[in-house]
Amino acid sequence: MKSKISLWNKALFNLQLRTVTWFGILLTLALLVMLPISIFVQEVRFGPESNLWFYSANSTLNTLSEFSLPFQLIVFAIFPVLLGIVLLNYSTKKEATYFMHSLPFTRQTLLTNTYLAGFVALLSPILITGIVLGILRFFLEDPFYSFVDLFAWIGLSTFILVFVFIVTMMIGILVGNGLLHGALTYTVIAVPALLIVLTLLNLQYFISGVALTSYTETLVTKGIFFVRLTDLYTNSFSILEYVIYIFIMVSLVLLSYLMYAKRPSEASDQAIVYPVVRSIFLYGLTYFAMLASGVYFTEALQGGFAWTMFGYVLGAFIAYTILQMILQKAIRLTWYWKGFLGYVVVIVLLMIPVNIGGGVYENKIPTTATVESVAIYSSYSYGNEESGEVPRLTDELSIEQVTELHKELKDYDHDDEEFYSWNTITFDYKLEDGSSLRREYSLGETGSKVTEDLRNNAEFKQAYDPIFQLNDLDVTYASIHGNLQGDEKRISDPEELQTLINLLEEDVTENPSQVLAQENAVSLGDLQFNIARGKDIHRDEYVMHDVGYVMLTKDHLRTINWLKENDYADSLLLSENIDSVTVVPSTGDDFYMEIDEVIYSSNSISDKFPDALVISEASEIEELLDAGQNHSNEDYVVIINNENDYRHYFFIDKEDIPDFVLEGLE
Repeated sequence: MKSKISLWNKALFNLQLRTVTWFGILLTLALLVMLPISIFVQEVRFGPESNLWFYSANSTLNTLSEFSLPFQLIVFAIFPVLLGIVLLNYSTKKEATYFMHSLPFTRQTLLTNTYLAGFVALLSPILITGIVLGILRFFLEDPFYSFVDLFAWIGLSTFILVFVFIVTMMIGILVGNGLLHGALTYTVIAVPALLIVLTLLNLQYFISGVALTSYTETLVTKGIFFVRLTDLYTNSFSILEYVIYIFIMVSLVLLSYLMYAKRPSEASDQAIVYPVVRSIFLYGLTYFAMLASGVYFTEALQGGFAWTMFGYVLGAFIAYTILQMILQKAIRLTWYWKGFLGYVVVIVLLMIPVNIGGGVYENKIPTTATVESVAIYSSYSYGNEESGEVPRLTDELSIEQVTELHKELKDYDHDDEEFYSWNTITFDYKLEDGSSLRREYSLGETGSKVTEDLRNNAEFKQAYDPIFQLNDLDVTYASIHGNLQGDEKRISDPEELQTLINLLEEDVTENPSQVLAQENAVSLGDLQFNIARGKDIHRDEYVMHDVGYVMLTKDHLRTINWLKENDYADSLLLSENIDSVTVVPSTGDDFYMEIDEVIYSSNSISDKFPDALVISEASEIEELLDAGQNHSNEDYVVIINNENDYRHYFFIDKEDIPDFVLEGLE
């Protein structure tokens, strides 16, 4: 009689399932506590509306996932990994491996029943919880989830658990150590995207203008599975993403069968079974650590090029040594210097085409005649979220000013600027031949001067200044936040709102836009515009959304005068609202610590700084406000003397300090 080979075997399946039964029970209990029990207790304790506290009106996520998403994601990130480690634990022990492989089953049968046992242990808790939630819905006074939400939660939870489990199983076949199995699973999920991000970050140290922001944000939010899950509140999985993840899962399952069939039984003695994977692990993570160390020494410690190189060498050396310890399973290791030297040689050789290509990349600035339009993105830009896509400049003068600014920024020097003062500016050209070109540069506090011509451009203001976008939006109210009082004032009358917007437009028309600039002038107060973005049907109230922010300065003359006339200027930092100020000259390294003690406590200014100058003349206070700056590295601090406990202050450079202050301090 011919023997019939089957991929499923009841006895083998039951053996594997018994191994992980407790995991299924614990997962069931965790899900029951996070969802039906929490929902029931919350309704009994606080009433039916309490289950809506978590709800966000703008969320695209089903309500059951949203109810306790952070806790669910923690469970979904831990349980399938532990399950995969336990199911393949036999492959990390030589005796257990020989025993399993001596059973009268093919390796395909062993792996199939392992997969099936894992799927049952993961999916049974989901189905049980789903049934309990379905029954609970009939007992809730005001159910906040529908059966559509219930099935959506079952589908999404199953998808997440199965994906993480399949990745864990694939990694388990490649390794011979349980601890490394878990660590490498999370590494594989996160590191590939981070590796590309770090490569781009480090390229900017050698090539000026590398467009980082859009690529790195996309790679981090969509390339790292667990980070992508946290973004489900506002961006649900697209059909394409589901197709890609399903393709990855199917590919990993097929690859796991192929790799497991060729896995040596004695491989449990090795940290990583296959030589090719071992090399990828060693040199891939060495490269990752090298780049991370370079970023640390350059960005966090603000070191120069020499420190960047030192960071590369140090990071690579430490990582290579630790990874060799892991691979050799020993602290007293044999340090393979030839492997490290080979790695260094490859990196050095790769720098040759990077530098050659970098020079071409940096100097590629389109001429005005070849540009059809250009869009500008900046970390200081505000707006466009409600008005649609980022607008593009098409006027010949605007394009010429952008290309001239591009040329200046290509050789922009940051050596004399503080890192925290930088922001990014990105040029996105659409060329006449249909191609595109994107460059990104860092811009510090002196960038206000470099960009002044463009910020005076009428088309640029109309396109990018949020003030000119307000008329296209149905603004509900404007909030006035002053520096002298904590309470805000609101302007909600439609006629007053329109007048305010018109005056702001007139002020901006006569002055450079604040977009692309780090405003140095003293902030007199802030205006924040809000619209009703949509009605929260669960709470029966409108959700307000901030669509425009304006920092008021002395240049907003018409706006400030109107606010005064209509009694909205009481909290603004104006001379008529200030009784007196105290001017304190900088005295040394500990000066700003002493200032903080006075500002954030009820300590007397005169006791702490007996030689300080008190000024109460309105015209002199006005002159100090005009000379003031927001930065904290200047020579004089001006403290506003208020009746309330909150003390506001600003700074003045020694070159701008008025003569009457110098005379008064003598």
